[in-house]
Amino acid sequence: MIKKCPDPGCETIYHNCTEKDKKCHYCGGYIKMINKETYLKKYRLYFFQYDYQTSEYFRPYELL
Repeated sequence: MIKKCPDPGCETIYHNCTEKDKKCHYCGGYIKMINKETYLKKYRLYFFQYDYQTSEYFRPYELL
């Protein structure tokens, strides 16, 4: 599941989220689910993409 922080100052994208994951690790705001099509269309080139569980940079090469 892919989720994005809607805060304009943060805009972090998280991969490998579960439905229970609702808080951004960086700004504390709520994160919202986005579908794969939206991700590929708008957000795939964003720099701030992380694995939610490990907080490591995440580069989904299989989705590109």
